[in-house]
Amino acid sequence: MSNRLNTAALKAVDPKPFYASVGAGDVAIERVRAQVNALPQLVQTLPTLTRSLPTLTTQLPTLGQSIPAQVKSVQSQVQEQVKALPSISELPAQAKDFRATLRKQAEELSVRAEKLYTELATRGEKVVEGLRAGKTATTTTATTTKKAAAAKAATKSTTKPAAKAATTKAAAKPAPTTPSTSSTTPTVTPTGPAVPTQPAQTTVEGTNPTA
Repeated sequence: MSNRLNTAALKAVDPKPFYASVGAGDVAIERVRAQVNALPQLVQTLPTLTRSLPTLTTQLPTLGQSIPAQVKSVQSQVQEQVKALPSISELPAQAKDFRATLRKQAEELSVRAEKLYTELATRGEKVVEGLRAGKTATTTTATTTKKAAAAKAATKSTTKPAAKAATTKAAAKPAPTTPSTSSTTPTVTPTGPAVPTQPAQTTVEGTNPTA
C-alpha cells in the first residue's frame, strides 16, 4: 500500500524544476568549456599586447589632457537633461505613462523568463535522458562481460578434470611389449670319425725300425 502511495506521489511531482536546474547547470558548463577552449588564443595574443604597451604608455599624457574637456561635456549634458525634465503640472500624466510602461516591461520580462525556463527544462530533460541511456548501456555491457567471464570459467572448470582424467588413464595403462625377433641358434660342433692313435714304437739301438 505504501509503495503505491509513493509511486502516486512521485507521479504527481512536477519534474520541470529539476530539469530546469540541470539545464542551467549544463549551460554554465558549456560556457566554462568555451572559456577554457578560448584560453590558447588568449595566450597567443599576449605577445601582441606586450608589444603594444609602450604605445599605450605614450598615449597616456594625451588621454590626461582630454579629461577636462570630457568633464565639461558631461556637465553640459546633465544640464540639458535637467532642463528637459517635465514640469510639476505634467508629472501626473507622466506617472500614468510610467506605470503603463513598467507594467508592459514586467509582462515582457515574464514572457521571456517563462520561455527561458521552458528551454532550460527541455535541455535538462535531454541531459538526464542521455545520462540514463549511458548508464543503461554501461550496466548492460558490465552484465554481458560478467556472463562471458562466468561461462569461460565454467568451460575451464569442466575441461580441466576431463584432461586430468585422460592423463591419469594414459599413465596407468602399461606400455605394450614388442616380441624380440632375434632367436638364439644353438652352436653345433661337427664331429668326424675318430683318428686311431698308433702305439709308440720302441727302437733298439743299432736296428732300423721297419715301416
